[in-house]
Amino acid sequence: MADSPAASGERRRAIKVIPAVDIMDGKVVRLYKGDPNKKTVYGDSPAEAARRWESEGADMLHVVDLDATLGSGSNADAVRGVVDAVSIPVQVAGGLRTVRAAVDAAGAGADRIVVGTLAFSDRESLAALVRELGPQRVVVSADHLDGRIVTRGWQSNTGLDMIESVASLHREVGVTQYLLTSVGRDGTLRGPDTSYMGRACRISGGIDVIASGGISHERDVAAVGDAGAWGVILGRALYDGKITIPAAKRMARRGPATDGDGEKEGDPQRP
Repeated sequence: MADSPAASGERRRAIKVIPAVDIMDGKVVRLYKGDPNKKTVYGDSPAEAARRWESEGADMLHVVDLDATLGSGSNADAVRGVVDAVSIPVQVAGGLRTVRAAVDAAGAGADRIVVGTLAFSDRESLAALVRELGPQRVVVSADHLDGRIVTRGWQSNTGLDMIESVASLHREVGVTQYLLTSVGRDGTLRGPDTSYMGRACRISGGIDVIASGGISHERDVAAVGDAGAWGVILGRALYDGKITIPAAKRMARRGPATDGDGEKEGDPQRP
């Protein structure tokens, strides 16, 4: 396994800054550790939130239909409203547990679709989805609690080792895009879990990892970048005003902590 940029002393690439737009009952919300009973409402218009984050310089948006995730409803119209409201890429997550549902979401305008439960319960369907949409448009959500995969809106602990599972999906199915959420840190502002994420980023063959959970300060953006992340999700800290997109992007362009000149190397697209 290759060393991370910070460990090797190499200058790392800039990483994508990706605000989350989580939708429940048509409203913009954030949950604490994924608990629907511990939610904070931040607005009535997901599309308005999306336009704001785009205007402030977001590279991409991460839109989650929480009702679909929890099996309690659907916010399909609100999700489509977000997709139609912005020109930056949008990745859509939440309740996409069949190939048809995922393909329909892509057909409705999502640039990338995010699947979790499907990926860890039906590998054949995941492989079919990768063939249908291509590996750049399928993101596997490897939500974990202390390194063990959780699915179905974080309600079910599979017991699967997260690192081994990600490596296996990359090797056997050809999945290259991953969203890693540390459930125990999501919505807590406790800082990111760079240990598990850094191990995932060093998986042989190269994968793109988006870090999620615990971001509380622009320094956390630099930390996940140093660990090798391709992108970072901004959630509660952004909505609470503890971090701004311009500040996050400045840190996203910096090299490892010893290299602070902040010069931009260009957009971090895969070759």
